[in-house]
Amino acid sequence: MNLSQAALKYVNTPFLHRGRTLHGVDCIGLILLAAIDCGYVPANIPTYGREPRNGLLSYGLQDRLGKPLERDLQANDIVVQRLHEGGEPSHVGIITDHPHGLGIVHAYGEIGRVVHQRLSDARRRLITEAYQWQGKS
Repeated sequence: MNLSQAALKYVNTPFLHRGRTLHGVDCIGLILLAAIDCGYVPANIPTYGREPRNGLLSYGLQDRLGKPLERDLQANDIVVQRLHEGGEPSHVGIITDHPHGLGIVHAYGEIGRVVHQRLSDARRRLITEAYQWQGKS
């Protein structure tokens, strides 16, 4: 199983800030659970605010996954994104294969659950950086 396949198992799981179970998960929690399902025991970050500030989200990903990618997105990449145009990057998701090209699976607080969506041009513009999942696929 690869990271995106593992994450897709959580579609419709309720959103819960700092959640790490099938009863509720946030965007970082989704990545942690998918990584665990792939056989990895990643470092958990139990305390953080609702809105990462001053690049802390990017810093944490770079510390664990290396430098941001300089290639086109692929399934299993982890992306950092803004929730709206002009906002600070504060959300993460996992790129997937989708029937209509690429997709993204993410725990989306505004919808209240984990969703799998086509990676539209509008959503693609919100992505600020991407990281390669270093695990087994």
